[in-house]
Amino acid sequence: MTNETIFNAFCYELAMFAIRKWQWLAFNPLIKALIAHCKPFWVEWKTQLTLQKVDEQVKELKEQWEKEEREHRADALAAKAQEMFPDATVTPLSNAIVPSVMIIREAPPDASDAVKALGGELRITYRLD
Repeated sequence: MTNETIFNAFCYELAMFAIRKWQWLAFNPLIKALIAHCKPFWVEWKTQLTLQKVDEQVKELKEQWEKEEREHRADALAAKAQEMFPDATVTPLSNAIVPSVMIIREAPPDASDAVKALGGELRITYRLD
């Protein structure tokens, strides 16, 4: 957007404000000429502002959709992991680089004291084979 466009759009806004404040200015030929000259610049300026807002909204929507997609994938993977390992604690990890799950299985009761001290099996994976 050029400085001329911004200046003329500002002049248009100022003229419209003045007409709203003092209605008799709407019949002034100088104001009419100013509005006729500046309106195309104002339209261009307003269009550019609107397009910038739309671009920002598109970015926000895209990020939101990507986040929802990652959460959906992680939840689906967690559901599948819970079916495969019913005795384990399954946590979906949607914020990982690749949506993954963390599977925690406690040590079996017949395991040695060393294995029990270390805890059970901990696995983080993005696919279940």
